[in-house]
Amino acid sequence: MSSEQQRLYYDKEPIRDLTEAPSCYPEGEFCSPTRSTVPLLSMLKDGYRILNNVLIELNLNTNCDFHLEFTVNSPKGRGKASHTDLMLRRQGDTLALEAKWTEPRYETVAQWRKKGKSTTNREKVLRGWLDLIQPHALCVLDVNDFSEAVYQIVHRAASACYYSEKPRLVYLHFIPDPSGAGATSEQYRSDLNHLKELLGNPTKFQFYLLEVEIKPTMEFEQIKHLPKASLETARIVRNALTDATLFEFTNFHLQVIR
Repeated sequence: MSSEQQRLYYDKEPIRDLTEAPSCYPEGEFCSPTRSTVPLLSMLKDGYRILNNVLIELNLNTNCDFHLEFTVNSPKGRGKASHTDLMLRRQGDTLALEAKWTEPRYETVAQWRKKGKSTTNREKVLRGWLDLIQPHALCVLDVNDFSEAVYQIVHRAASACYYSEKPRLVYLHFIPDPSGAGATSEQYRSDLNHLKELLGNPTKFQFYLLEVEIKPTMEFEQIKHLPKASLETARIVRNALTDATLFEFTNFHLQVIR
């Protein structure tokens, strides 16, 4: 990432450069070396050529603001903020990018609604997310239509619409998945397509699936088997992100969700 062209933030607070970024995250973020945040930060530091080519393909001005862990709250109800992995913003043009690697498929709206203490409050939260999306949809959005949508994709889409004239949503899937247990690109494609259909297939709110091929380096091989849920692991991974090159980024494939 070229600091001469972009301004970098952790959420909405400016940070000096990418060497400072890992220390901004909570300790638990790096308790596993296979969290998608690890290749994402590595790509910004060591594989920016790939991201720059993606931005060119998307016709997004590369001179934009980069927000790590960009938070947006639902304007209704009480609930957790949505934390988008990387939000790119410039003059009303917004690209919300959610990174995945070994993570499983996330819960649907129906599963999420069942877990709450107050179903009424959760319905209000969902209504708030849909209100953010509504100006960019081609149909009236009814909360009852979204039961089978993946809840995370809904609020990431809503975050992309936050103060945006031209929102776009990208799910970035790093491949291959060394665990073999994470959600597949086919699953992300299907879930993104399902939400796009629920919005009436808007042409001015584009969804994308981005696959980035990565090759672990020897530095990553040395840390990949560290025990998970360990603060010592988090310390080692955090330091490695700053001091080492953990991956080679070899190729990418960008697909428009239609």
